[in-house]
Parts: sequence; structure tokens; C-alpha cells
Amino acid sequence: MTSASWPLVAGLCALAVALFIMALTFLGSLARSGQERDLIGRIERYGPRHAPASATEAGGGEGKVGRAALDATKRLMSQTTQQRLGERLDLAAVGRKPAEWTLLGVCLSVVVAAALSLVTGDVLIGVLAGALIGWLSMRAVLSFLIRRRRAAFAEQLPDLLQLLASALQSGFSLPQALDAVMREDAQPAAAEFTRALAESRLGGELDDCLEMIANRMESEDLRWTVMAIRIQRGIGGNLAEILTTVAGTMRERGYLRRQVHALSAEGRLSSYILIALPILVGLWLFITDRTYMRPLYTTHLGQFMLGASIVMVVVGTIWMRRAIRLEI
Repeated sequence: MTSASWPLVAGLCALAVALFIMALTFLGSLARSGQERDLIGRIERYGPRHAPASATEAGGGEGKVGRAALDATKRLMSQTTQQRLGERLDLAAVGRKPAEWTLLGVCLSVVVAAALSLVTGDVLIGVLAGALIGWLSMRAVLSFLIRRRRAAFAEQLPDLLQLLASALQSGFSLPQALDAVMREDAQPAAAEFTRALAESRLGGELDDCLEMIANRMESEDLRWTVMAIRIQRGIGGNLAEILTTVAGTMRERGYLRRQVHALSAEGRLSSYILIALPILVGLWLFITDRTYMRPLYTTHLGQFMLGASIVMVVVGTIWMRRAIRLEI
């Protein structure tokens, strides 16, 4: 076997190992007992925190290789990193432990690194690019899920406040009205308010618990609601009427936000095209005329130009995103 074929063999072996570990982890997660999951979910529903990342601790369906890989990943991660990643996974409603998510990211990085090493013939570039792409991809997926969940929470909040005002008009207290509204099970708002209600039952002030949910979901509307509740507690007044007014204001702001989103669609589409154009052209040239693109990643000057272009694309992306972002 020639020395030139060693990168090919190493890349194929790494790809096979990564796919094998990924399959073991995924299948092991699916093989957990449904009865144990249901029991843990019922217990955590009445606990102070609902953390899907810790709810899977009872699962033992992974194989020996999968468990060994998860244990090794967990030992390499610091406690602070696991806690932060667990909070983000909980916020995104991803039912995986931090070690599982990290291991999936490592497997993705190995797959991408092996593929790039085979394509470019340079193992160093493939490993560096694969690690960067894998980390950015997992982070982008998690950020996307968090943004989508927060957006769904913001859409559901006015309707839930209207239901809360109706329950208050029926004679319920605020905790009783919250408990009645949460039985509607409108996710993700129901899960977040259930968390606040559970923590208030453990001794916390309800308005402080609601403010924690507002900070967690980055909801300015809910912060206003908490402020209105505190003012009503201090000086009195009709809380049901206040919540109805707040819900109406939220609906008007939501309507204005959607209108601005539609009016700015042309600018956002132009930015997406400008971002994707250099990437697509580069991929097309690499596929159709690889010898023409080869100096770009085989010479030092080409690698410097490639890195500089990536940095400029990232900076341009951030710049255009801030230029078209409108606060309502």
C-alpha cells in the first residue's frame, strides 16, 4: 500500500467508526423503555425544574460501545459546560443529555472531516474544517430550535393571557387561574407556566417565578405582564381587565411585527442570495473544474485567500442580518 493511500484508508475508517457510534447512540436512545420515560416525566412535571437532559438518566438501552463513548465524553466535559449545554437543551426541548448531544456533534465532525480529507487530499485541512463545521452545525441547530420555541411562546402568550383574564373574572385566584389555563396544554407556553407555578408552590413568589420565565424565554411582553401584576398587587385594581388590555396590546404588536416582516421580505431574500452566491459558485467550480480550484486549498496563498473569504462572508452575514433586523 502506497503512502498516498493512507489518508484514504484512515478517512474511510474514521467515517465507519463515526457512523457506527452515531447509530448506536441513536438506536440506544430510541430503545429506552416507554414506561420509565412516562414515570420520569410525571415526576418531573411536579418538580421545580423540567429538564429533559436529566430525564434520560434512567435509560440504559445503549450498547456497551455507546455507553463507553458517552461515559468518555461526559468525563471530558466540565461540569460548567454540561450545565450550560443542559440548560440550552432544556430550553430547546431536546430530550437528550449533554454528553449525547456532544457525542453526536463529534460524530458529525468526524464524518465531515473524513469527507473533506478524501475530497481535498489534505488531512489537516479536513480535520480543522470538519471540527469547525460540526461545532457550528450543532450550535446552529440548537439555536434554531430555541428561537422557534421562543417564537411559539410569544405567539401563544396573548391567547393564554386572555384565558387567564377570563378565569380571574370567574372568581379564581391568580394561581388557580394559572393552573386552570395550563390544563389547555398549549405547548411550549403551558410547560413554561407550569414550571413557574411549580416553583411558586415550593415557596417562591409567583411574580418572581413569572419574571424568571420571561428572562428565560426573552419575552418583553411577559415582563410587561409581570410588571402589571406587581403594580396591581401594590395599588389594587381589576387584574382581569389589566390582563385583557395587555393581551390586546400584544396582539396589535404581533400584527405590526408580521406586517414589518412581510415588508422586509425583499431585503432578507436579497441578503440570503448574496450570502449563498459565493458559496454555491465555489462549489460549482470545485465540482466542474477541480484542477482550477486546486491551488486554492493546496498552496499557502490559496489557503490564506480561502480563510480571508470565509471571514468576509461571516462578517457580511452578521452585518446584513443587523441591517435588516427591525425591533417592534
